[in-house]
Amino acid sequence: MATNKTGVKRPNNWRPYQVFSELFPQIMVLMGPKIYGGTDVTAQQFRVLRIIGRGTVTVGEISNHINSKLSAAARLLRRLELKGWIVKKQDENDRRVFWLELTPEGRKLMESLAKRRDSVIKEMFDRLTVQEQKTIVEGINLLLKSLAEE
Repeated sequence: MATNKTGVKRPNNWRPYQVFSELFPQIMVLMGPKIYGGTDVTAQQFRVLRIIGRGTVTVGEISNHINSKLSAAARLLRRLELKGWIVKKQDENDRRVFWLELTPEGRKLMESLAKRRDSVIKEMFDRLTVQEQKTIVEGINLLLKSLAEE
């Protein structure tokens, strides 16, 4: 057993990144049904709709954001278009470029899902002490800072 700076004993082979890599997907699995349950939206579709909702983007930009091949992104976007949540508009100057926008129905869906997401997160945080809440937020900020340094 090893003792860390705060006096907490951990096994010598304890790897925080391994624990995180196991816990993070569990959080997403548990939150997903609470946010998207009863809707026809997947977590990835929600993510893409959020990106489009921030401002007009191209198919290529979506592909980069979701770290996916252009063909896979195009299929996902086609499904969103068929559901009436986005529109694709051809660029006037470059016919190879298509701009994506939320439809009024897509914007309404995003507002509804964002409220559900915020409610789920609030309920989760309400079960924690103020210090636990601060610890989580500080930890996530440290992870984001670490990722930004790459």
